[in-house]
Amino acid sequence: MIGKNRKSIIASAAAALMLTAGTVSFAVGFYRNAPREDTSVGIEHREAILPEISAEGLLAEDSSTPEKEDTSSRKDESSSPESTPDTEDNSRPAYDDNSGSANNDTSAAVIRTEYSQEDTSPEDSQPPATIVHEADDATAPAKTTPDGREADREYFTTSIVNGETVSDSTYFFTVTHLVENLETVHCDVEVNGSLMTGFAGRVHLREGANTIRVSCTYKDADNKVYRAFRDYTVYLSSPAAEIVTDLSDCEVYDPGFTFTARCDDGLEVRLNGSLIAGKDSFTVTLSEGENMIKLTSGDTSLEFSVTYIPVRTLAIITDLCDCTVYTDSITFSAKAVGGNSPKLSVQVNGKALRGSETFTAPLNEGDNTIRLLAWDGSDKTEQTEQTFTVTSLSGIDESRLPHLVSISLSDNISVKGSAYTLTLTAADCDGVRLYSDNIQVICGNTVPCKWEDASCTGYILKLHGGENTVTVKLRDRVGRQSEFCYNINCETAEAGEEVGRIQISVSADLIGLGTLCESDSFPVLEGETGFDTVVRFLEENGYEVSYRGSASSRYLARISMAGRFAGAELTDAAKAYLAGAGVVPNGSRDDDSLGEFDYAAGSGWMYSRNGKKPAYAMTSAVFADGERIALVFSLDMGNDIGGE
Repeated sequence: MIGKNRKSIIASAAAALMLTAGTVSFAVGFYRNAPREDTSVGIEHREAILPEISAEGLLAEDSSTPEKEDTSSRKDESSSPESTPDTEDNSRPAYDDNSGSANNDTSAAVIRTEYSQEDTSPEDSQPPATIVHEADDATAPAKTTPDGREADREYFTTSIVNGETVSDSTYFFTVTHLVENLETVHCDVEVNGSLMTGFAGRVHLREGANTIRVSCTYKDADNKVYRAFRDYTVYLSSPAAEIVTDLSDCEVYDPGFTFTARCDDGLEVRLNGSLIAGKDSFTVTLSEGENMIKLTSGDTSLEFSVTYIPVRTLAIITDLCDCTVYTDSITFSAKAVGGNSPKLSVQVNGKALRGSETFTAPLNEGDNTIRLLAWDGSDKTEQTEQTFTVTSLSGIDESRLPHLVSISLSDNISVKGSAYTLTLTAADCDGVRLYSDNIQVICGNTVPCKWEDASCTGYILKLHGGENTVTVKLRDRVGRQSEFCYNINCETAEAGEEVGRIQISVSADLIGLGTLCESDSFPVLEGETGFDTVVRFLEENGYEVSYRGSASSRYLARISMAGRFAGAELTDAAKAYLAGAGVVPNGSRDDDSLGEFDYAAGSGWMYSRNGKKPAYAMTSAVFADGERIALVFSLDMGNDIGGE
């Protein structure tokens, strides 16, 4: 009897356990199959307008579907193109602070995993998700996945250049979807293992190597789901301090050696380990043999080998050679060394040329003979000479020379302050644009190119008080050269002193707020960048400013004032633009501030300069007297506002 009761108790307990397990299994299945909302994101498509996407209930599954892996485990699967999870996670992490602009497509997503879901109702039991393989298209070109396996098609491309090195921590790229009959459900981006759902065109990189994974999910008319991803590596190398010098590895024949070197961030100069005093120009005494000159500023260091070779026999040292030039003169260096009080004479086409170590020779059109003769001052019988042929093509048709299409400089202008923004566009005789590698700008020293975009090449000139000579040299692909010279009269100013006035305005028309603040005459101060000027204007009008980036590349992220942005909403024109561009408003807003990612994923503050939208940051600009500056709130990375 006791044995029977024990069996009855055990049977009852087993039944209760099975009932509990069934209830838990049903609850888990109901939770997994419950409909979820997906937030659509604004992604560039080949179609003009995207169809409305609704992923509710799209990826329902039964209890046989494996659990979703976390992002850390997915990082190790980048070489396995079809290792995508079978379930869809509709939760989203907080969006990172990214936005962007388009580049050229350079890589294609060729990784394909497909799922079939015929019924997504949470009340019905679901069959296990199955992989659907479409019939091969014999006419389609073969594609290759990152691990070398072939795939059936490309689903998307991006403008990321795999393996490239960039200097800006904000990295812009686009995603272009290629299969028109598939609806885009998700486009997610992972940067260094951190998932960013709802890509908005830009990501932030850390110093060194960065891994970027782009993952896209699509569905077709039969609710089959297709997933594709591609992995990239992009390297960030932040710009170092800039040291400007005329030093190079060389051999010299005189122990007295002079060179120039400067750096705006301070400079230490050492010869063979010993500190050398001076500023900008340095004269040192070399030891016989190799000498090491080291220039250091912060983490930046340049080292040069200068070898002093004493000359004990008579010789001529010169940089002249047989050559062809496109000018009517040539400048070269020449000196006699060795012997006892060596002397040098220079003749051009039989006529003596005056000079001391540096000579400028006038040339006739065609061939010219330049003769260098050296002799010993105490023994005139000891002589040596060198003869060169220089061909001048200065009579060439000037219409075949490279020329300036435009330049923001005229001769004999007067400016106040130590900085001047120079922009220019150059072209050869066929109208083909010349870029910075074919342009040399000299203002005291060679001026490095500060930026280059589709419209111009830009430089920041460092001026000294008084007259400054600016020389622009152009060289085309076949060696034709032209040169342009300008004078700038500079009035010096103390740090913080007013050097000009600009027109400036801040507006948010697309959300109905109009002009937030403006001035027809706002001062620009000595030592300021364009970013400094704009921030000072906003703060003087009561706004707090938030920004990101380093001191040399700051980005204005948000402005704040209590209650100033209450009541703002998208205008009808803004809604129409977003609909036409396929951008879905995200509903994000704040009564007390306005900045990036408000109202739409690609929103943020953009600036224009004299009606044009520059491709360079405000920290790379120095505003000049009389310029017009506008800070405008954009919903779509500047594409929805005026300006070229």
